[in-house]
Amino acid sequence: MSAVEGSDFPITRRTMERLDAWLMALASPLLPLKAVRVDLPHTSGYVWEFPEESERALLVGKAVRMISGIRAAFILVELGYISECGALLRMVSDFANEIIAVCEGYMRGAPTKEQQLFVQQYFKPLSKDPDEYDEQEKERWVARDKLLKAHSRWATENSGDQDRVMKLLRYRAHMYDKYVHGAYITSTELYNPISRSFMLSGHESLTVRDEYKRGTASHLHEVITALVCMAESLNMPALREEISSGNFELYNSGELRNA
Repeated sequence: MSAVEGSDFPITRRTMERLDAWLMALASPLLPLKAVRVDLPHTSGYVWEFPEESERALLVGKAVRMISGIRAAFILVELGYISECGALLRMVSDFANEIIAVCEGYMRGAPTKEQQLFVQQYFKPLSKDPDEYDEQEKERWVARDKLLKAHSRWATENSGDQDRVMKLLRYRAHMYDKYVHGAYITSTELYNPISRSFMLSGHESLTVRDEYKRGTASHLHEVITALVCMAESLNMPALREEISSGNFELYNSGELRNA
């Protein structure tokens, strides 16, 4: 089943269909990936790696997961798996915020220490076995709030209220965390009072599904905003205008209403 198949969200569906082309335009200078041999205690083989460990490679890697995630979220919500959709949207939002944060720092030509460290940590090799992991010095990863400060700086530059921006971003992240951790409400929301059972094969209410579709479309708007930032930071003005046009079409469509 394709994303949002059979839905009544035509602009969302059309916008989704353009994501692959936009990503490939952004990623093409880094393709093809190179095959790197890996020998582990229990197996050996090859993994794919970018030809460079740069902020651009990070942006493309995060965008791959972001777009794959938003597509999967739409499929889940179409089938009524609203809690699983919410968990994926939490990840998608993280990826979008990370992309925007890295773009903001490097467009200014003066990335913060946290932004630089975030890029370095992205390429840190994985431990080969439990013993190596246990022996490694544990590193504190860059916190979400440190990256969200990029949004506050943009708000300040555009005469916005940076405190309000941070408050809203933190609250939304807090609420979507509930899906990831299986909070109380995410279980009881699946209760069917008529059958006195739980809807484990998808929520049966079309109204609830539509509410989640709007929320997912809202995250699609966030995804495209991140792609706009990528095109701008990579100095691709024509692509930036094309993606921005798609974003405005979605924003003005009414399909995000009450999301």
